[in-house]
Amino acid sequence: MECFLRSFSQGSPLGIMKLSPSVFGLTPRADLMHRAVMYEEAWRQQGTESSKSLGQVRGTTRKPFPQKGRGKARVGTLRAAHFVGGYAVHGPKPGPRMPDINLKVYNSAIRHALSTKYAQNQLVVVDSLSLPNDLKLTLAERLEMLGIRGKKAYLMYGDLEPAEHLVRSADKFLSKPKTEDVPHGEKRLLVSSADLVSVLPVLENEVLVLDKAAVELLEEMYAMEELNAV
Repeated sequence: MECFLRSFSQGSPLGIMKLSPSVFGLTPRADLMHRAVMYEEAWRQQGTESSKSLGQVRGTTRKPFPQKGRGKARVGTLRAAHFVGGYAVHGPKPGPRMPDINLKVYNSAIRHALSTKYAQNQLVVVDSLSLPNDLKLTLAERLEMLGIRGKKAYLMYGDLEPAEHLVRSADKFLSKPKTEDVPHGEKRLLVSSADLVSVLPVLENEVLVLDKAAVELLEEMYAMEELNAV
């Protein structure tokens, strides 16, 4: 597998870079990616929702009607679930609700997410994501040269040190529609290290931009010897 290695400063091709088929060349499996996305969305839940039980609902404890003689159903409390203001049956309670997922399945979902971006021609590999300053215009010009300005992009670097200029510059991008002042429109950018890759950001962003070090790190972390393995 191969792809163009492009210059981040000029946008022009610098050469051809080989990619690992076990990381970027798999046939995408929606079932694995769905399990991983549900697992990651559970991270965002606080798990603090709570409904009141019968003993916690405010109200009288007396028996509202006689047990017999009315010709109607017996009623023991006005705080029952079928009355207005009653307690909730099997309502939510605080606690972890994160679905269980095997590490091998999650790592495989990351491979399939990366392969999806390659298959959809939404993967851009550049030599480096370094910037000389943290100006918004500098990053906007480089995105323009890559042909992805105005798109929701996920920029991933492979260095251990954080790309401070890149992060500060990307934080200045906001979601804006196309106008005369902003002809390309503007969408938020996500920047992270390759060792923090997850499935949901890869899939929900229109373009995945990797530098050469990020590709090498991802292949080191997720490459497999057997291509027929999930």
